[in-house]
Amino acid sequence: MPLTEDIGLVGYSADIPFNRLFLGVDNLRYDVYISPRFLKIASEFIFQLVLKHAGASEALQTRQKINWFQEIDLFKSACTEVMTDAINQAKARSEVQIDYLVQAALVKKLISEVGQQYETAISHFKSVIRKHEVDRRTETHLQLREEVFNIIQKRSRIIQNAGTELFDYFLAERRSLNELRALNFGQDALLADELFSNPLLHAGSRADDFFMMTRYVLLGYRLEDPLNYNTLIEIFRNLFSGARIEADRIIKNLKNMERLFNVFETRNKLQKEKQNRKTDKKRILKLRARAGLQGKMLMRVYRQMRQENLLNCIVAAYRVPAVIQDYCPPLSPQELLQFVVAPKARKNIIRKIKRFKKYTGRKISVFRLKKTRRLARVSRRQKKILLLRFLADFATYHRDLDNYYLFNETSDCINLVEDEKTIKLSRANNTLYEFMCAREQSAGKKPVIHHVVIKADVRGSTEIIDRMKAKGLNPASNFALNFFDPINKLLPRYGAQKIFIEGDAVILAIFEHQKEPEKWYGVARACGLCVQMIMGVKRYNEKNIKNGLPGLDVGIGISFSKGAPTFFYDEDSRIMISHSINEADRLSKCDRALRRNIKNNHQPFNVYLYRLDDSALESGKLPLNNPVLRYNVMGIELAPKAFAKLCREIHMKKFRGPVPSLAIETFTGYTGKFPTPAGNFQRLVIREAQIPEVSPSDFQVIRMTGKKYYEVCTHQAIYEHVKHL
Repeated sequence: MPLTEDIGLVGYSADIPFNRLFLGVDNLRYDVYISPRFLKIASEFIFQLVLKHAGASEALQTRQKINWFQEIDLFKSACTEVMTDAINQAKARSEVQIDYLVQAALVKKLISEVGQQYETAISHFKSVIRKHEVDRRTETHLQLREEVFNIIQKRSRIIQNAGTELFDYFLAERRSLNELRALNFGQDALLADELFSNPLLHAGSRADDFFMMTRYVLLGYRLEDPLNYNTLIEIFRNLFSGARIEADRIIKNLKNMERLFNVFETRNKLQKEKQNRKTDKKRILKLRARAGLQGKMLMRVYRQMRQENLLNCIVAAYRVPAVIQDYCPPLSPQELLQFVVAPKARKNIIRKIKRFKKYTGRKISVFRLKKTRRLARVSRRQKKILLLRFLADFATYHRDLDNYYLFNETSDCINLVEDEKTIKLSRANNTLYEFMCAREQSAGKKPVIHHVVIKADVRGSTEIIDRMKAKGLNPASNFALNFFDPINKLLPRYGAQKIFIEGDAVILAIFEHQKEPEKWYGVARACGLCVQMIMGVKRYNEKNIKNGLPGLDVGIGISFSKGAPTFFYDEDSRIMISHSINEADRLSKCDRALRRNIKNNHQPFNVYLYRLDDSALESGKLPLNNPVLRYNVMGIELAPKAFAKLCREIHMKKFRGPVPSLAIETFTGYTGKFPTPAGNFQRLVIREAQIPEVSPSDFQVIRMTGKKYYEVCTHQAIYEHVKHL
């Protein structure tokens, strides 16, 4: 029988994807840091909910008067603030999965917190009992012991009820934000509500009988259970095996159960339409055809269940709860259901009741118990109505069970970080997802989105140290006062940080953070800083010449990368890893062969790149992976990607022509101004040049390669020339 024609079946699917997010420090899970304020409010609120659902007496309470309206409002407000923060982050980064992550993380935390606060409550109860023991209040002590014993016996029920009430408030706030989510990400991007309103989240996949009766229907997993879940799911899968949609997906969509089997509702609609004179005849024919198909489908399931001896079990499962309080205990709901539908089990169940009477003295009428067998004796129409109800309840449980496993898998992928070491490490590597309340957001450091690396290759420091020692001078204080200290003073002026400094190496970095566009001048400020560093080294060298000491030779490279670098910690020392460090290091170097052959003679440019011709490569005079020779003496080379970023940061005006004051025939450059953190403006001039291919013997130009390189100019005459353009 075709199952999809004229019915409109839709397969059910649910997912909580994180595949576009960054894994945390363990490379397995996503690191999430939830607002400390939210956690404090939630834990205190849950503790009071546990006391409430435990029915704790006044002696076991911690607060005698609780304004529940105020407590609920405080909790709901905290939920809204944290989820709103996540929505804003998701919008700013164009990544809706950030919103998914906070929802799943909050649910995970709240579920675990209910169990934890129950244990906290039990510890509190025991401390109260010990206090009464010390005070020798015997009667009160015994009463409290019995009360706490009963609370421990009801552990599962208390946790379920407290969790259910807690999630009523949480889910109300979650739904209130769905409009905001839809405006930002679209209606289709919303996660299904049942993923988080799933009752099994508070009870586990093998929920107890009382929970199953209340939320679904009395299903079981043991072979002797009359309504065995595994048996039933195979029956339904076989029933829908011929459908165009996968059977499990059909079952999990509750609307399919209505469309396929609810002939009673369709007949009612048909009756109303017949009474309405304005009704289109086509609609009546359509309803009649649907009712006919639904009647056949329901009858098909009815016969299948009767053939499997399950029909009476289904009917009894809805009748048994009416008498459950009379027989449970000593019986479990499943045993009561067995007594009604399984004659072979009745003798053992009656023996159990008699043993219960012998040990407790409580009388339970076996005669009344035998009358419960009549519960399954109902009319055929009533059986169909109950069967329809069962189909909906079973489908709901099947869907919730699959979603329960889905959420557990998702939950296992979330690392709720709390220890400072992990927080620090994950935050430094930009893998920590932080969700805060409104008053905490300003305190959190925004993630790095770009970073610029400056490498200064310092040459000549060893000769200076030897000369100073020979003269009895202190080289350490000399370098500190005249080289390192001036650089350190420059850093805050340009928003830079010191990554690594030694006598022959200086590595600095400038980070751009999310939501701080007023500071997105990383490359421009790096160029400005490097110009000042070169000026500082020149001043230092002038002092050295006066004192009969050699000067320093510096070559600087500037590199840019999108995203954040990687950090790890050696004790308290932070170590940064980035491809930009390697690139900046390469840009700052100077080839010895070029240094011997090129005499700068105070020319305005300090960076030159050459490519040896193919014959030099073939002869093995140069490694094949490094065909370019670099000259960088007191110069600043800017990586091409860094130059492209600079052009996005500020308006760079291109110019080309001679520089008469310096006897330069052709000069191609770019110029523009950038704001320093202090609010001042500084001009930059960038030289653009092509890399020539040269002969290795005399460095004569053979041809131009077409590849470009960029130098940050430092010669004052260049800036004077640009000023007059």
